[in-house]
Amino acid sequence: MHIDSTLLIEKYGLMVTRLAHRMINDSEVAKDAVQESWYEIIKSLHTFKGNSEISTWIFCIAKRTILRYSKNEKIVTKTDIEECIKKGQIKYDDSEEKKEEWIKDKCDKCLTAFCHCLNNDARLIFLFKENFDISYKQISDIMEMTEENVRKISSRSFKRVKNFLTDNCPLINPLGTCGCRIKEQIFSIDYEKKYAQWREVTRLIHFYNQFDKELPRKNEWEKFLKEAVTN
Repeated sequence: MHIDSTLLIEKYGLMVTRLAHRMINDSEVAKDAVQESWYEIIKSLHTFKGNSEISTWIFCIAKRTILRYSKNEKIVTKTDIEECIKKGQIKYDDSEEKKEEWIKDKCDKCLTAFCHCLNNDARLIFLFKENFDISYKQISDIMEMTEENVRKISSRSFKRVKNFLTDNCPLINPLGTCGCRIKEQIFSIDYEKKYAQWREVTRLIHFYNQFDKELPRKNEWEKFLKEAVTN
């Protein structure tokens, strides 16, 4: 079965990138995980027999690789948030034109940290379901779990992340306890006008995807793709 690796990476590359960056706090480590995932996928492409959806096969390989890189990721607790707050406000010293993008980038990193209130497997299931809207059946194939277990973990994970954010994040709840180390900058760009509508969404997926839409991930597989095609 011939599969065009270029089209494959163009179709699924950004999804693997988003997955790695939500699973791994360190952006450089996440980048390494993305590139190794695609190295393993392309290297093994000839072994794909079509017994499953190609996306399932890709995510199975990405899952194994990303889990290897994320094995030392720390579970976030309220104590961790309190310790972070004690470090004080983060100062912004660049131009006004760049401030909003800087704020969004910092908020996006916080969203990744907040979903670290889950262990690695639960976080993967949460991301597959809430960010990519993959079916429970496909997630069960990727995670090598029963569909019933996936549903239970997904439900618990969604509630835990939502409650964690509601308790702490001022973007969702102005009375959140986080204290937000960039609150000064957020309020300086008219917090209510920019972010109040986000608190009205009924699905957490909209909140996460808003950042993925406004801060599109760099296609970190492009360099690898060029090398793979020329070699």
